[in-house]
Amino acid sequence: MDSYLLIKYLKCATSPEEEVEVRNWLADDPDGRHKVRYKSMHDIYNGMILYGPDDISVCHKQKKSFLHFVALGLSCAAVFIGMILFTGFFAKRNTMRKLSSEMEQISVPAGKSLHITLMDGTGIWLNAGTEIEYPVVFGRKSRHVTVKNGEALFDVSKDKKRPFTVETFASDITVLGTRFDVDVNENRNEFSVALLRGSVKAVNKISPGEEYTLEPNDMLTLLGNHFSVSRIKNRTAVDCWTDGLINVTDVPFDVLMRKFELAFNIRIILDLDKLPEISYTRGKIRISDGINHALDVLMLASDFTYVRDYETNTIVIK
Repeated sequence: MDSYLLIKYLKCATSPEEEVEVRNWLADDPDGRHKVRYKSMHDIYNGMILYGPDDISVCHKQKKSFLHFVALGLSCAAVFIGMILFTGFFAKRNTMRKLSSEMEQISVPAGKSLHITLMDGTGIWLNAGTEIEYPVVFGRKSRHVTVKNGEALFDVSKDKKRPFTVETFASDITVLGTRFDVDVNENRNEFSVALLRGSVKAVNKISPGEEYTLEPNDMLTLLGNHFSVSRIKNRTAVDCWTDGLINVTDVPFDVLMRKFELAFNIRIILDLDKLPEISYTRGKIRISDGINHALDVLMLASDFTYVRDYETNTIVIK
């Protein structure tokens, strides 16, 4: 059960459908683990609502003979409130530590994409095949997200007191508030970051001491073990996938077929001696039109044919 949904349930902020989902989850608990998790989240939520005392108002119509009594009462109340604040402060800090150490993981399956909004307001678009990890609640001094594999577009909410860091196998990318795209494939030693707005600093974890500060329309790419920076030729090609499009301009054929495999959830086998060259100078393909349409469009601008086996969900490019 998602932690955010449980917190929404405890806040009475769930929709009727979400409430039914939580209740069914609690009811279907053969080994008691759901009850333990619910109690844990309930304790966390109780800590989150410790934010200080309510406003205190004093009645000004009290008779003069009661002034001393009122002053004494207020003094006791002040001590009591101070104790609440002191206890609440440490309870809240412990709660935040607990939440910031609890990690959420998302793996987007092939053929799907996802948009999420973190609790600080940062938006993340996740492409097919992407795996990320992030805490339920960010800590007091930093915000940290890990992209393990795939492509993610970040629109980071600005917070000068808490820099935002995206960790990958090749680099730690630090920002305050900006919009950028990260593409990662550790198995192929592939990494790139394209900056659309603001500023980011990328530190090379493979070759220590190498770091770059990017400006808008800069793209940083890992070549071997070192970074290379170039200018983005077509800005819309960077984030068009968030609108359900695949850019086919200046993309090697084998790389494009890997994108097709993820976008359309299909296996593509390249059975040819030489990779075709795509002659389109500018173009995008809509994912919703399907893989057959995508390949038919490419065939108009390159030399290849294909055979599709619907039973094995496989396409052979010849």
